[in-house]
Amino acid sequence: MSKKNYLIVIFLFTFCHQLFSQEKSQNTFPLTELLEILESHSNYRFSYADEDLKNIEVPEPPNMLSVTETIAFLEEKTGFKFTLIGSNQIVVDANIPVKPPKQELPVEKLDEIILTNVIAKGVSKIKDGSFKINFDEIGIIPGLIENDAFQTIQALPGVESVNEKVSNINIRGGTNDQNLILWDGIRVYQSGHFFGLISAINPHQNHTATLYKNGTPAYFGNSVSSVIELASDKKLNDEFTAEIGLTFLSADAFIDTPLDKKSSIQIAARTSINGAFITPTYLQYYDRAFQDTEVTTNPTSLSNGEEDFRFSDVSFRWLYQLSEKDILRLNYFSISNELGFTAEELNNGTIETKSSKLSQNSLGMGVYYRRNWSENFTSQLQLYHSNYKLTATNEILNTSDYLEQENNLYENSLKLTTKWVLDSHFQLNSGYEFISTKIKNAEANEEITNEDRLANTINVNNLFASVRYQSSSKKTLIHAGTRLNYLNDFNLLLAEPRLSLNQQFLNNFSIEVLGELKSQYLSQVINFQNDFLGIENRKWQLADQQIFPILQSRQASLGLNFQKNNWLASVESYVKEVEGISSQSQGFQNQYEYAQIVGDYRILGLDILINKKFKNFDTRLSYSLTHNDYFFEDLSTSGIPNNFEITNSFTFATSYSYKTFKASGGLIWRSGKPFTPITENGLANNQFDYEPINSSNLKDYMRVDISVSQEFKIQKKLMAYAGLSIWNLLDRKNIINSYYRQNRNNEIYLVQQEALGLTPNFVFRVKF
Repeated sequence: MSKKNYLIVIFLFTFCHQLFSQEKSQNTFPLTELLEILESHSNYRFSYADEDLKNIEVPEPPNMLSVTETIAFLEEKTGFKFTLIGSNQIVVDANIPVKPPKQELPVEKLDEIILTNVIAKGVSKIKDGSFKINFDEIGIIPGLIENDAFQTIQALPGVESVNEKVSNINIRGGTNDQNLILWDGIRVYQSGHFFGLISAINPHQNHTATLYKNGTPAYFGNSVSSVIELASDKKLNDEFTAEIGLTFLSADAFIDTPLDKKSSIQIAARTSINGAFITPTYLQYYDRAFQDTEVTTNPTSLSNGEEDFRFSDVSFRWLYQLSEKDILRLNYFSISNELGFTAEELNNGTIETKSSKLSQNSLGMGVYYRRNWSENFTSQLQLYHSNYKLTATNEILNTSDYLEQENNLYENSLKLTTKWVLDSHFQLNSGYEFISTKIKNAEANEEITNEDRLANTINVNNLFASVRYQSSSKKTLIHAGTRLNYLNDFNLLLAEPRLSLNQQFLNNFSIEVLGELKSQYLSQVINFQNDFLGIENRKWQLADQQIFPILQSRQASLGLNFQKNNWLASVESYVKEVEGISSQSQGFQNQYEYAQIVGDYRILGLDILINKKFKNFDTRLSYSLTHNDYFFEDLSTSGIPNNFEITNSFTFATSYSYKTFKASGGLIWRSGKPFTPITENGLANNQFDYEPINSSNLKDYMRVDISVSQEFKIQKKLMAYAGLSIWNLLDRKNIINSYYRQNRNNEIYLVQQEALGLTPNFVFRVKF
């Protein structure tokens, strides 16, 4: 077997014994089932004659084998040869005898999976407590027609979005700015198109997504909630592939092609289609994105004005195999949302035109280099630059007033990491990271002739190290590490221990213990609800240890997992506390809307997931129970319900697949978020006299979604894909936010923001 084949044929022997011993002998497992698992969690497809592999079982391999040793073991025990055909097709031949390979190759292993097909095919729970999504293999999710990473992870328990926006994902009670979002190691500060309604990361360049809710590796820092790690395909492509697609919202193109034998490049581009034609789906998204903002609240702008909205993104990834031991990767992405609208007004008999605009843009560039010094030692170097810019100009009707605002973030990072396999039980990971984050806020109006520009920078040096231990029986896996963060500007050193422990018992069960301390030094805050036209009113703000402290979190969880006979279940309880939150980062729209106070939130929660597979059907139930309170020292009231508290959340979904046809349907029900009503006396006298803060809740939220898709062949090398989804099939009116405002007559009225109504979407793609 050639050296190239050894590099790409990677087996999951570090976890397969546990998965298959539930129904088979503890010493062997079926080879065909192993290959199915490999296909579900890798980019490869295995071709073989069924009769050749029928009833073939593979003995349990020794611990911590390298790739060379694993292939030698497999071929020695089966007598089969594994040959790579093309970029990802592996032919298993039972009639060609092979000799064990002799060439030394770098150690490369896939994730150790504890639960497979958690919410759909291609979604797995890893032994370190994380969830991993393989988009090449993922089944269909109700309400979706594309692999939207941020929508997909919301199908996992403990992950919510109280306002249906992917730019506002609330994981275990946290705000979206408390999540660390990475694409190929580059931090992403803008996660949504349509100002938060769909993912801004092109779905066709996402190969995997990994979610850490707790027990985060020491490798990651600067987030007190979760980590969402998106990654493109890590393998060179030696064949030209391309696809173009059209949905009711956008058009896109994707190319993955080799440049030569040692390099390949991926290019993806997407743009909104409303410039060419308007679809019902676009109108639904438009109304949802801009309701109760400067775009829609002024009747003059609606009757006599014009609007121009568009979004786009471009990204590429270049891989270059410098040598058998070295690989280089370059990444780039650009994300843009642009809105402009004009309104006409009659002023002293003269028609005047007012123009306003909003621009939200992100840019990221990264360089990644990895060297495999030996089978046991690997080093990686990562450099990236990330820029986020939000600007708005608001020319206010019936006045000569205007307001210009800018929020500009620049971040540069250097990270060096090493991985050292000490022996069959221990692995040591260590590294250093430097991050420099600069944020500039600017504001100008008719009274300020010179723009008020505030720019601040925080530089952080980080050291991190972790140890991985696996027992001889493979039933015990421990990841333990610490991250040290030194913030130069505050002369402050923060230590962040991390722990992940998984213990298997009784063949079908495993228990997991996760814990972490984390911190972050920037947040998204709201000064006024109508900032940036009221559309994207959150701006990034660095910590100053006064109004905006450094956030620090503590979290611990205990979980139990079970899998047998196509049943799986996972139960996890957790406690989490985040200190140093600013009230301005929490989106208050009541008596504390303009308060500048500091406190913390504490959440107790329980996540439950049950899945059963019946031949071509896959059915799941998930439930989350939480109790999430604020504690502000400056307030006499303690234990205030958190603005993002969803006490009960329930999901039921089922999917069906047959060959290239897929269908799914699902129901989501959850309790309403907290809400603060005004007293009867306040309403009668038009005074903002509120009831106790968050003393009521909105009505329960319920949504039914469906999706269907079909892939079919047009010609030998020309495939097509068509899909249809309906979001909120029952067209239920869901109120996702309520607050009070006062009109020009000083009358108080209730504003109720509605979620998306019945929203169809369609996709047609051609692949060649």
